[in-house]
Amino acid sequence: MPRRFCLVLLLLVSAAPVRAQAPADPAAELFKLAGPVPRVRIVVDEPNLKALKGDPRKYVKCSVKIDDKTFTDVGVHIKGAAGSSRPWDDKPALTVNFDKFVKGQSWLGLDKIHLNNSVQDGSCLNEIVCSELAIAMGLPTARAAHAVVELNGRKVGLYVLKEGYNTAFVRRNFPTTRDGTLYDGGFLQDIDANLKLDAGTDVKYADLKLIVKACQIGDAKKRFDEVSKLVDADRFYTNAALQILGTDWDGYVRNRNNYRVYVPTGGKAVFIPHGMDQMFQQPGEGLWHGWGGMVARALLDTPEGKKKTLEKLKEMTDKHFTPDKFNARIDALTKRAKEALAVQNKDWANGFDGEAKNEKNRLKERYDVVKRELPKLMK
Repeated sequence: MPRRFCLVLLLLVSAAPVRAQAPADPAAELFKLAGPVPRVRIVVDEPNLKALKGDPRKYVKCSVKIDDKTFTDVGVHIKGAAGSSRPWDDKPALTVNFDKFVKGQSWLGLDKIHLNNSVQDGSCLNEIVCSELAIAMGLPTARAAHAVVELNGRKVGLYVLKEGYNTAFVRRNFPTTRDGTLYDGGFLQDIDANLKLDAGTDVKYADLKLIVKACQIGDAKKRFDEVSKLVDADRFYTNAALQILGTDWDGYVRNRNNYRVYVPTGGKAVFIPHGMDQMFQQPGEGLWHGWGGMVARALLDTPEGKKKTLEKLKEMTDKHFTPDKFNARIDALTKRAKEALAVQNKDWANGFDGEAKNEKNRLKERYDVVKRELPKLMK
C-alpha cells in the first residue's frame, strides 16, 4: 500500500468523532435481581452513634460489610421525610456514602446508595416494579433491589436498596451530556425554588429559570411550545403516565414532590421520578387529575399533552405492565426476599407471601381499571 495513502487513511481514522459511551457497570448484576439478596451489616461505634442520634441528617463514620466485602470509614446518615423517617433504634432509612471520607471508595462502582425502610409499602416491591417499568420505557431513574440489613448486630429486616443520585448516576444515564446539572426537588418544591444541586456545576439556576419563565407565559399554546423547547416532553409524558398508572399522588406531576431534574448543558431538561414506594395505594381511582407542578400544567393541560400522555400509558399497559409480566416478576422477587428474610426471622419470611399476594391484587386491579377507562379518554 503506498505510503501516502496510508498516511491519509491514518489521518481520517484519527479525525473520526469519538462517541461517548456509558461507563462499565459492575452493579448491573445486582439490579438484575437474579442472585442472592445482599446482606448489609452496618456498625457505628458509640461516639459516632451518639452524634448520629443528636443530628440524624449529618454524616458520621461507620463500617459496612456487604456479604463478604468490608468497607471502613463509610459515611452514613438517617434519611426520610415525615412519613418514612424512623430513629436508629427502630427501622431507619439510611444513606450510605462510601467515598464521603475515603475518596474513590465504592461498592460495585456505586459510591452512594440508599437503604429505604419501605415503612409505607409492606411489600417492599413498589420501588422495584416502578423503577424497572420506567427504565423499560426509556425514562432514567435510580435502579432498585432488595437487601437485608443489620445495624450494630440487630436484624432489622428487608430494605429497598437504591443507587444514589450523583455524578455516577449522570455518567451512566447521560453519557453524551454528562456536563449538565442534576437537581434534587426536595420536599414539596417546584423548580422555582432553590433546589439542591446533586451533580454538575452550580449555574445559579439559570437553566431552571428559563423553564420557569416559559411556564409563566399567559397564552396556553405559546406556553406549551416554549416549554417543549426546554423540557424533554416525550420523557415527561412517560413520567406522567407512570404516575397515573401507579396512582402516584406524591410525585412531581400532582404534588411537586419526589423528583430529580437533569438539565444537560444546551439540552432539554429531564424530569426523573423518585420515591415511588406509595404507588398503587388507590388502584380504583380515575386516570386524569389536576396537576401540581408548573411544567405538568404547561404540558398536560393541553390537547396535545393529554394525547401524548395517554399514548404512553397505553404503551405501558400493552407492552410492559401486563399481568403475566408483573406476576412473574413479583413471584421471582418474593422467592429471593423470603430466602433472605428466613435467615433473620422465619416469621418475617412467612409473612411476606401475604404482602406479595396483596401487591399482585392491587396491580391487577389497577391494570383492569386502566384497560377499561383508557379507551374512553382516547376517543
